[in-house]
Amino acid sequence: MKRIFCCPGFEALISNAGKRGAAVIVVWRKPGGLKFLLQSRGIAHDDEALFKPMPLPLYINISSTVGLRYCPSCGRRLQELVDAASEEFAELAKIHKDFESVADI
Repeated sequence: MKRIFCCPGFEALISNAGKRGAAVIVVWRKPGGLKFLLQSRGIAHDDEALFKPMPLPLYINISSTVGLRYCPSCGRRLQELVDAASEEFAELAKIHKDFESVADI
């Protein structure tokens, strides 16, 4: 298998996509192509539906995102990873599409 991640820390963040806690998701943006978002989730993507039907007397930050240009673990420029494995990251963007919030689009 082709190694597409720069370090174990970045691989762990990618594998945490959609789960509670910190993760990196890959998204497709026009123009510009593939981009990376650092996402923090207070609620796992699979659990969001549990909270939507009931009114809660408090505010919960379901997810928060910020764009990334460099790996938060090792500092490598992420465009280099896309250039080396564009097909693999495009496939991840398809998988991660469900993890984008309305504010990210």
